[in-house]
Amino acid sequence: MFIGYLFSSKRQSHRLSLVANRSSYALVTGASSGIGAQICRHLIRHDFNLIMVARSQTKLRILADELRQINDKINIHIIIQDLTELNAAENLINKIDALNDVNIDILINNAGRGCTKPFLQISANDNTYEQMIALHVCVPTLLIRHYLPKMLDRPSRIVNISSEISYMSSPRAAMYASTKAFLTQLTTSLDYEIEQINDNNNVSFLLVTPGPTLNTEFDRHDESIIFRLPFVTLTAEQVAQQIVDACLRGDRLCTPGWANQFSIWLATKVSLNFANLICWILWASWPEVKRWLYERRHLIIVCFNLVFFLFLLACFLLMDKIVENLKKQLEKPKVAKEEDELALFTKYLREGHEALHHDVTTTENRKSNIHKDVTTVHSQHHMSKIPKFYEHIPTDPLGRKLREEARALFLHRKSQEIISSDEANSLLTLLEENASPPLDPDSPKINYDDFMKVVQKATPAIANLFPPTIFADLYQNDPYGRVRILDLYQYTMRKMWYHHSRMGLSLYDSIGQGYLRESDLEDYIYELIPTMHQLSQLQETFYKFYVCTAVRKFFFFLDPLRTGRIAIPDILCSGYLDKLLELREEDADVDDLEQNWFSCQSASKIYTRYLQLDKDHNGLLSRDELTKYNSSTLTPVFIARVFQECLTYGGEMDYKSYLDFVLALENRNSPQGLRYLFQIMDTENKGFLHPGDLNYFYRGMVQMLSTRPLTDIPPFNNVQNEIFDMVKPVDSMRITLKDLINCGQGGLVLSILIDIGSFWAYENRESLMPQQAPTKDDSIHV
Repeated sequence: MFIGYLFSSKRQSHRLSLVANRSSYALVTGASSGIGAQICRHLIRHDFNLIMVARSQTKLRILADELRQINDKINIHIIIQDLTELNAAENLINKIDALNDVNIDILINNAGRGCTKPFLQISANDNTYEQMIALHVCVPTLLIRHYLPKMLDRPSRIVNISSEISYMSSPRAAMYASTKAFLTQLTTSLDYEIEQINDNNNVSFLLVTPGPTLNTEFDRHDESIIFRLPFVTLTAEQVAQQIVDACLRGDRLCTPGWANQFSIWLATKVSLNFANLICWILWASWPEVKRWLYERRHLIIVCFNLVFFLFLLACFLLMDKIVENLKKQLEKPKVAKEEDELALFTKYLREGHEALHHDVTTTENRKSNIHKDVTTVHSQHHMSKIPKFYEHIPTDPLGRKLREEARALFLHRKSQEIISSDEANSLLTLLEENASPPLDPDSPKINYDDFMKVVQKATPAIANLFPPTIFADLYQNDPYGRVRILDLYQYTMRKMWYHHSRMGLSLYDSIGQGYLRESDLEDYIYELIPTMHQLSQLQETFYKFYVCTAVRKFFFFLDPLRTGRIAIPDILCSGYLDKLLELREEDADVDDLEQNWFSCQSASKIYTRYLQLDKDHNGLLSRDELTKYNSSTLTPVFIARVFQECLTYGGEMDYKSYLDFVLALENRNSPQGLRYLFQIMDTENKGFLHPGDLNYFYRGMVQMLSTRPLTDIPPFNNVQNEIFDMVKPVDSMRITLKDLINCGQGGLVLSILIDIGSFWAYENRESLMPQQAPTKDDSIHV
């Protein structure tokens, strides 16, 4: 067993809960009634879109109307398909593929057929067995084979509804038990296989083995006594609720009901003949059971008497043991008499007085040494190293729920500490009423003493905003030691905006560690779009591309190391959120909107340029297509290096990588843009550029220049000397990224090696100097 554990797979005992998004769909077969219908009712409470499959059109339409009334935000598709027909799985797959924007994140193979008659009682003309093979073997296998490869790159679930009878042989239900056993073995085997080849562990197989279930088609057409036993049967709603909960948690096994779990355990422990006997009886109808008992009445009476005799014998033995223990307890001597108890009390009292006297005499000595002892202990336990902070994030459902509740209470408490607009206006009134002389009606000011009086009169939330250093920071050499009241008010409003914005962003921090991932920021901007007046003309179909464009700006500048997350304070202090929120204004300047990356005009222009470059209309840019960027001024050598360093799909660039490319070229003097271009030009990832790297890119420039009507091409030595003169690197033969940033001309240095337009402008800088306009660079130091 130990060796088996060592060579077992890298199983994860906990999985992250599955959360629905706008394109998440759950495919449920056999959804018109029973367990399938109840599963659909529970899934919509978690905002999953549904594809319901069944052969009854009337039942499906009634159920779909009912679900839409419960949750009108989800999409519901109904597919009428009899899965027992020939090529049913292929027809179902074709119908689903015809739907738009559908990602099957949950596949639930629920459709089934039951039969509890002896094998030979089913006539050859009855296709019951063929239906069970189709529903329990063929259709689940084909659906899993089709959708499993598409699920490997995202969190998804495959749920197979088997039966507890699949763990045992079952007379009267031989075909049903055998086909369900296939489904059980298929599920457990595929779960292990996928876990070995999928490092992300995205796909989770759930094997469901319910027992007798009421309110299903099986229950309505079956007279077996197992459906009449208490504590064994469950309703379809109870079973469905446990299935959905286990599916979203990522469990591998779900057996609803403790009685069913016990019966599965027992079936694997008893002999095969005994298990067959129990199944034969339970699957029979009540008249058949009575007839079977009557035929074996003599044997049953003997067995009952034997069991009763053994029960009485066990009771007699138990009573004898109890009586024997009571006798031993009664025969024990008393520990002490009353006189002994009095003497013992006197002895303990005397010893207590002596101990108290001894403590009083030694108290002073102990006090003199206590400081030394505490210092020694502290140095032994606390001065060896700084303790690590507690960083564990719970993964179990209870721990995650507790953490979410605690975080919600924390955010609620923090939101109550934020000052309101009324409090800020009240502060302004108090400041103006306590303005310090000499009074200036146009620009009232206040000194420190009067300011402290205002702080004492204001609310505690206002007082916490103004430590003494704030007054010193706002002081501007006033001869009377005053600061402008307007500066204090603007500081208050700025802090109020900061705290409100931080609270709003923290609500999208799904992990709760003070930063936003790309998906978190996308959700924030997506819900912000309807509140933007300048984005009112944005079509809903363009929302996805707009959100992607906006989010890339944040992550390009605030996450240059590509960690996949940005600290919330960095977002607030960067100024990009201010640019985004400027779109709420109704009277924004047209020129400002053209320069604002987040405006509708700018986003549309960028995306339109991307579509124009995509000549084959496959949604990706090839190397030849990207060469046409900026009127084909970029050298082919540089374009080739871009495709070597950037993330591509089949050798082509997607829209996100294109946005990084555009941001780097439009902000070449920024540290982030320089980092991007430096990584492209550092061909061997050395961390520096030497003359060989510069010559490699300059040769690409020479090839382009040779096709242009220029009189002469400067030799590389001249270009190299000018570059090193502009950069002035610490090492005279190496140019590092730090050198490019510190010189202030890094964007120009790299541009003359990759952009023929920049090279020509630099070579003719003296003649172009009067016409050259200052460029606006959107850069930031993080």
